[in-house]
Amino acid sequence: SVAILIALNCWFTSIAMGQEVFIGNPGKSLNFFHFDLAIERGFFRELGLDVKLLNTKCDVAVTALLTGDLQASGCVGTASRVIASQNVPVRTVIWLFKKPTFYVVAKPEIKSAADLRGKIVGISSFGSDTDLAMKVFAQSGKLDPDKDIKRIVAGSTATRLQGLKTGSMDATTLSPPFNIYAEQMGLRVLAYTGDFLEFPQSGFTVSDATLKNKRDLIKRLLRGTLRGLQFSLKNRADTVRFIAKDYKLQEAVADKVYTSLLPAMSENGLATDKGL
Repeated sequence: SVAILIALNCWFTSIAMGQEVFIGNPGKSLNFFHFDLAIERGFFRELGLDVKLLNTKCDVAVTALLTGDLQASGCVGTASRVIASQNVPVRTVIWLFKKPTFYVVAKPEIKSAADLRGKIVGISSFGSDTDLAMKVFAQSGKLDPDKDIKRIVAGSTATRLQGLKTGSMDATTLSPPFNIYAEQMGLRVLAYTGDFLEFPQSGFTVSDATLKNKRDLIKRLLRGTLRGLQFSLKNRADTVRFIAKDYKLQEAVADKVYTSLLPAMSENGLATDKGL
């Protein structure tokens, strides 16, 4: 009986601690808030997982996936397209957003895509999602993005908002909560990117080897993430409170952030055929 008690105690201890899973994300972002939400509400723990999120550059994360040091990575989107083009053996297994999460924001005197003619447009990098979005938006105003606007690499979302505020650029794309801050500064939100451009964003990528050899772990990781996603869709008030606390936002701002993210969220962890 003593041996049984010891065995049960070890079993309960292992369940409480959970199997360690390391996910490498490119920094804390609202694009990954479902992971944080699922961790806080114990969705992974109930599935026997102890999930740890690590801030990791995407090139490092991909290498770590292949060596097995990371079990998953939030480096999808731009990174996954590069990975696919190089035939690296990794794949994205769940999407949190079926559409992009960012908004086109400009100086208040700019009222349409056509008004961007001759203007300076900030992007994160050439060939990025932000670059693609601004090019397609310019085309909607019958502009040639390579001739009629001047695209400049302007850094992170926070840096691009500052550039708009100081006047070093005329328009850019901003993701929540920066689009909300822009409105509060009197800047103009021209469009939601998902209304004219559809592609999935955020989720997690795993190596082919992990997918083959640790299928049960990946299934549990998927299930916990999906529970976080579905909780956020069905429980607005609790999710807004979580966003406010976890991202140090006023609750009124967090509510607007939730509204901004809602049209992009995937209901089931899948992307649309059109988006893919």
